[in-house]
Amino acid sequence: MRRADPAAPARAGEEPLIEEPTADAVRGQLERLRTHAFAGSGKLFSFLRFVVDEALAGRGATLKELVIGIELYGGVVDYDPRIDSTVRVEARRLRRKLDAYYSGQGAHDAVIISMPTGSYAPCFRMRVEAEPVLPKLPEPVVRAPMLAVLPFTALCGEERAFAAGLTDELIHAAERAVRFRAAPRAIMFQFRETRYSLDVVAAEAGADLVLHGTVRCAQDVRRIAMELSNRWGQILWSDRMDVAGDDDLAAQERIAAEILTRLPTAVAEPS
Repeated sequence: MRRADPAAPARAGEEPLIEEPTADAVRGQLERLRTHAFAGSGKLFSFLRFVVDEALAGRGATLKELVIGIELYGGVVDYDPRIDSTVRVEARRLRRKLDAYYSGQGAHDAVIISMPTGSYAPCFRMRVEAEPVLPKLPEPVVRAPMLAVLPFTALCGEERAFAAGLTDELIHAAERAVRFRAAPRAIMFQFRETRYSLDVVAAEAGADLVLHGTVRCAQDVRRIAMELSNRWGQILWSDRMDVAGDDDLAAQERIAAEILTRLPTAVAEPS
């Protein structure tokens, strides 16, 4: 779109440009400035009114320091810009006055009158309201589910130490898994050798999921049975595995890794 010449008024018959207010709108804004921004600053407003009238009359290009000085500040002796800086000083005051007004009381005025630095020809434009910036909603935080590993129960006395070690290894592995957050050992081992309900365990640990199981041994084979429950005690998944050979520490580490691998991803989301 062609931009309007800020020093020239709109011509009859031409389609008005969006960036340029009409001459009547500029004069109306000039009156508003006189009342609200330049009350008590008559000489400074005379400067503004002169340059605005000249620009609206199509003579913006002729607005030089000498022209303004002779018109507004000339007396018995003609204005000489080489020895008189009145126009330059008043122009700076005028720019500051306009900036202050449009930054404050006139922040929502439809018509903006300004005088760019380095020129005495005023610019006229309509305020273009910016599109409202909608606050960016934070991305939802998807937290890994809290997994509570109950002490595994040894179904034969000689497996109690192995079951406790397996539980500890499971908590250790869950703490390092991306899929889960692990409930602390201090909370979980208080349930060893005690009666409990799964929903109470989940509430106590703040857990979404509860893993529990048993260990029994027949000859040289250990059988590990495990179940995964939700916070209401409903069974979501169960499985079992047989392990033979290996020393206890290696077996506990291998079984813990295998159990976490087997846990289904479908139930690993927070409910």
